[in-house]
Amino acid sequence: MTELYDNIGSTYEQFKTKATLPIAENFTFFKILDKFQGKTILDLACGTGFYSRLLREQGSAKVVGVDISQEMVEVARQDEQKNPLGNEYQVFDIAKLPKLGRFDFVTAIYLLNYAENKEHLLKVFQNIRNNLVENGRLVALTINPDFSVKKSNSTKYGLTVLKQEALSDGYYSEAEFHTEPPFIINYFMWSQSIYEWAVMEAGFKKFAWHPIEIPPKAIEQYTEDYWRDFLENPLIVGLSCEN
Repeated sequence: MTELYDNIGSTYEQFKTKATLPIAENFTFFKILDKFQGKTILDLACGTGFYSRLLREQGSAKVVGVDISQEMVEVARQDEQKNPLGNEYQVFDIAKLPKLGRFDFVTAIYLLNYAENKEHLLKVFQNIRNNLVENGRLVALTINPDFSVKKSNSTKYGLTVLKQEALSDGYYSEAEFHTEPPFIINYFMWSQSIYEWAVMEAGFKKFAWHPIEIPPKAIEQYTEDYWRDFLENPLIVGLSCEN
């Protein structure tokens, strides 16, 4: 997985800025996050720093981005040099993440779906909680446990799920991203019960699931019919947890 992301740093940024799925992703993420201005944020699986930059630009006091990919982090650091915001970027495997501080928020966009089993997922949640202040919040987007490759796919929104292989507690999946050139990412789609077990076992006080939403402007621009397949079989879902 690390080698894959090392090879697609700039290409993944293309997906974030040109596909339409990130429109719903972005809108839902910031709606769940709510009031973060003046707060400190640890942005896990930050990739090239897409959300790290947005969070800082929109008023967070401090952002530390972390990713397992050296190449992704280098892209983020280069952007920071060109357009200084005060962000810091570090390379870590989140399952081995040390205590980097006590943050008001931890954000995790497409991190949890890379856990290879429930023990791995639990370790990630434990390390997240270890970096949160008391009553701090985790805001994550992950693969929707109810998504089915047998229903409408997400092709017109920027990617196509190619495979879902059943596991005991979920699925192993592959998705092709329609960039130039295209690339394929492998991930896991764990059941809701496995997520909830890991959240509570890690010691979080409470959690909530959040459906993906489409911003009104995007419905006007692309029409309700355009978004119907996505809303009937959403690929992603939001999850928030309180420490």
